[in-house]
Amino acid sequence: MEFRGTRRGFTLVELLVVIAIIGVLVAMLLPAVQAAREAARRSSCSNNLKQLGLALHNYHDTYKRFPNHGVFHSNNSSHNGLTWGDSSKGSLMVKILPFIEQQPLYDKLDFSMGKGFEDLVDGNNKKYRDYDIEAFRCPSASHE
Repeated sequence: MEFRGTRRGFTLVELLVVIAIIGVLVAMLLPAVQAAREAARRSSCSNNLKQLGLALHNYHDTYKRFPNHGVFHSNNSSHNGLTWGDSSKGSLMVKILPFIEQQPLYDKLDFSMGKGFEDLVDGNNKKYRDYDIEAFRCPSASHE
């Protein structure tokens, strides 16, 4: 009498069923992972806005006024109490750099070039124009 040995292992159908179940589980898990990532990005964006608000308040505590909205072009006249001297250091974002832990970048900028925005972003400062500052960027925003 001959005994046939029993083969251990999966049949092809069982293997395909297991792969299908794993695929369904992964498909259900991916949206949850993406939602968690987006929640983390929103939290980071909210924190960046909070840091910008704190930077503006720290600027106000230091200079007893908020930074102006940017530079303006006029014939040395005053605009809402601001003079050329107040506006010659660029935009609000440039002025709060030291208050968002970007003092080294602020120190590299050349403010002697002129009083207009075009003067501030050309010449020696041109290389800093597209500098990526994390506090000014929301991680959820598209980067096009």
